[in-house]
Amino acid sequence: MAEPRLLSAAPIMPTTDVARTAAFYRALGFAIDNGGGDFLMTRRDDVELFFSLMPDHDPKRTAACIYVRVTDAAALYRLWQGLEGVRPPIDQAYKMRDLPVVDPDNNLILFGSPLPG
Repeated sequence: MAEPRLLSAAPIMPTTDVARTAAFYRALGFAIDNGGGDFLMTRRDDVELFFSLMPDHDPKRTAACIYVRVTDAAALYRLWQGLEGVRPPIDQAYKMRDLPVVDPDNNLILFGSPLPG
């Protein structure tokens, strides 16, 4: 019998405003599915990010951080540069280029790609 495989992960992060979160991720090119009002599903390529309404969420104390591997963090930065929450990429000692994006609820998404060479 074959070993079961894990197919994907879809982190669920907090939001205090579903509409604002939808607009933020739409600007990053994510498709939006707001089927339930208190829950938001976003998708870009094979990456899904989910958000759950948490009105009492304190972004200074309980924000999430996830790492998303991408083909080219620098190209994403050129595409997203100027959007609120998008920071310049950082070349890391662990041979990755990380593009930090902080959403309106202070969730940190690091989009990382291997450094060239």
